[in-house]
Parts: sequence; C-alpha cells; structure tokens
Amino acid sequence: MILDRRAWKSRIKVVALVCNFSGSSLAPVRLNHFEVETLFHEFGHALHSFLSRTEYQHFSGTRVVLDFAETPSNLFESYAWDYRVLKTFAKHYSTVDIIPKELVKSMVGAQKMFAATELQRQIFYALGDQTLFGEEPSTGRDTIAIVADLKRQHTSWTHVEGTHWHTRFNHLTNYGAGYYSYLYAKCFATTIWQRMCQEDPLSLDIGSALRTKFLQHGGAKDPADILNDLVGSGIVRSCNGGIIPDITSLCEDMELLKC
Repeated sequence: MILDRRAWKSRIKVVALVCNFSGSSLAPVRLNHFEVETLFHEFGHALHSFLSRTEYQHFSGTRVVLDFAETPSNLFESYAWDYRVLKTFAKHYSTVDIIPKELVKSMVGAQKMFAATELQRQIFYALGDQTLFGEEPSTGRDTIAIVADLKRQHTSWTHVEGTHWHTRFNHLTNYGAGYYSYLYAKCFATTIWQRMCQEDPLSLDIGSALRTKFLQHGGAKDPADILNDLVGSGIVRSCNGGIIPDITSLCEDMELLKC
C-alpha cells in the first residue's frame, strides 16, 4: 500500500513494548532495577518511533543509520539511574515508601565499581563481531578458537575450554559487523545526558528540545547534524572520511579519567 505523504504524516502512531519480565504472573508486577533499566532502554526506542515526524515512513523513528540507532535507548537508561526520576514512581509494593536516596546512591556506586570491566566486555563483543563478520578466508574458520583468542588478547578473563557462548549471542546475527554501534551510542548518549539532562532530567524545556531537535527527525537528517544541533560541537569528530564519537563524557561518567 502506498500512502500519500500528507496521509502518512497525519496517521496516529501506535507503539507497543511487549516485555517478558520476571514475576510477570504476579499482581502487581514487581520489577528489579535491571528490568527497570531495560524498560527505559526499550522506551527510548519507542519514543523515537512515536515522536518521529518525517516526510517518508521509511525514514521514520528507528530507521536510522546503525551507528545512531541505539542512542535514544542508551540516553533513557540514564533516567533509570537518577534518583530524581526514580522517586516519582519507585515505591515499595506494600508500604508505598519511596525508594531511599541512599539505596540509589549505593546502586550507582556499585555500577561504577565495575565500569571498566563492563567497557572491556563491550569492546570484546564488538571485536568478536567485527572479526567473525570480516573477510571470508579461503579455508573454513573455527569460530570457537577465534573468540577464545580474542578473549585472551583483549580481556582479563580466562577462557574456559569447551564453552562457546557466542553461538547464543543473538546480537551477532541482528547486528552483524555493527555491534560496535552500542559503544558509539553510549558515547553519544552520555554526552547528551551530561550537557543537557543531568542538571534537571525532568525539565520540560529539555524534553521539548530532545523531541524537536532529536527524536522527531528519525533517519531523515544526518546524525552528525542532529547531534551538533542538539548539544553543540565536540560530540563527534572526523576520522578517515567518517565520524566517530568523542569519548570524554563516557570516560568521565565511568570515572576512568581519574589517576
């Protein structure tokens, strides 16, 4: 079916998140914080689609270049770690007490404690993805040996013989040679959070800016132009004919710049 452009732009959008959280058969459903973070992540994708206002539907919402696709979702993860946001809804299921501020502070501290390890893990995933989807050799490849060698070279973990976790890592199929985009998005999202949202994550003005300067453009505008217009220069830099994210904000957030 071919839609008139005016009809497409005026259509009422419907976006659904179909989730399978633990304890979903209980009433009321009680989510742990990891599930809350996941919900906020997917909600970022949903908003990208719901708030998109593009001339053509195939540029709408998450139909963007892969390097940019996970930026809204990573940005909204930050909201799930901010006490000012959590206290608006995170309450004890029976006493209705608001989540304690000290508990959130402790959770954030625990997250940052292993930030470098988590970053190492994501880099390892991206390297594995790039290697497995690289140029095809003339002979067959032992993917288990490839992943094991990468782990030994680029992580502090010991490979356990007889394991082959990558065969169940479905992002290798969905993002073939593009898993690095999660790290790109993490850099973009952290810069946006620090420069715009961190001071007041519930600001109406900031929310409006995210909508009009970011989410509504979908894939109809160059990502570099969107990012620079949103937060100013310095969020991306040129490299070998393309663009890469500035990593300063991410390193500051993970406290990796401290001596």
